[in-house]
Amino acid sequence: MTTLSTSRGHQALATSAVFTTIATLIAAVRIYTRAFLVKQMGADDHVVIVSLAFSWIFFGLLAGEVFHGMGEHYALIPAETYKVQMIFFWASVPIYQTSLISTKMSILLQYKRVFSTPRMRKACWLLIGFLAVYGTWTIVSAWANCVPLAKFWDPTVPGFCLDKKALWFSNSAIHILTDILILIYPMPVLKSLQLPRKQKFALMAVFALGGFVLITSVLRLKSLLVISNSDDPTYDNVGAATWSAVECNVAIICACLPGTRAFLSKLLPHIFSTRSNGYRSRTTRPSRTGRNVLTGNGNTEVLASVVGGRDHSSAYDHDLENLSPSGSLKYSNEPAKKAFAGIKVTTNVTQESTAHSNITLNDDTGSTKELVKKHSF
Repeated sequence: MTTLSTSRGHQALATSAVFTTIATLIAAVRIYTRAFLVKQMGADDHVVIVSLAFSWIFFGLLAGEVFHGMGEHYALIPAETYKVQMIFFWASVPIYQTSLISTKMSILLQYKRVFSTPRMRKACWLLIGFLAVYGTWTIVSAWANCVPLAKFWDPTVPGFCLDKKALWFSNSAIHILTDILILIYPMPVLKSLQLPRKQKFALMAVFALGGFVLITSVLRLKSLLVISNSDDPTYDNVGAATWSAVECNVAIICACLPGTRAFLSKLLPHIFSTRSNGYRSRTTRPSRTGRNVLTGNGNTEVLASVVGGRDHSSAYDHDLENLSPSGSLKYSNEPAKKAFAGIKVTTNVTQESTAHSNITLNDDTGSTKELVKKHSF
């Protein structure tokens, strides 16, 4: 008996498939960016691959639940089919926990790479240590929820089980707490960066993407409340299973999006690139009084403008790991030297005499060379 023909089972599987596919595509872009564009694969990149693998395993187990009656009323499911569904359900819980914990580990490892101050690194290690201990507990308690294990899917087997309601709600509450900590953790440092306001807010918005994970965690907690008080668990489990799949994959998406910026900048430079399209500087020397061989006594004003266009193939395009301990962005001198496709210098010299005669000279030598030195990088 299958429930793929029913709307509830089909909806759960379709939602999981969509979010898992999106997470896979974005994770692939991140790995491509880090491995081939930036060429700096880190521990956080490898951990997110592990998280994605467990997300796909969770999807496969969810499909097994759907094919064996999830979404159908309990009274309409044969005992043997229900037993198989519960085995898939038992296996899916620790897989869900492993995927979610791995993603949070990846985010914290990314924080440790980005924020190089000893204080921030220490805070990262503390959170990583807490997640390691908590994650071990959630995974082990999910696998060994009942002793013997068979009692989980066969209540007639002698033994005992942990209080599922207490276990589910306590684990969900800690997940929400860690989501909040991960969300607010980088904000004080980002707020102190010496950046233009728009750039600062944009950077904070990137790190605030974790707020979506927090939202899905809260919605999943609500679905757990429904199933914990249900007399028809196979029918009401659809909501909790769906939100579990969404939460895992949204976490992966939020963890991977910051690492895709370099790829998007290369693909759509006019939209996602952080570098400006041009550079313009204007220097004005104060008026001075003196004798000129052509006009005699008068006021002389020198206006010089330097206009340079940036080469779009160059990189003044900072990445997240360029955040220095002082709270500013680190730039390399080499990309800056290549950033200008060309410089055009125009110098206007205007002299006003008592006869109100104007002479305008275009000079590309002499003091112009000094201006180029002053205004070039």
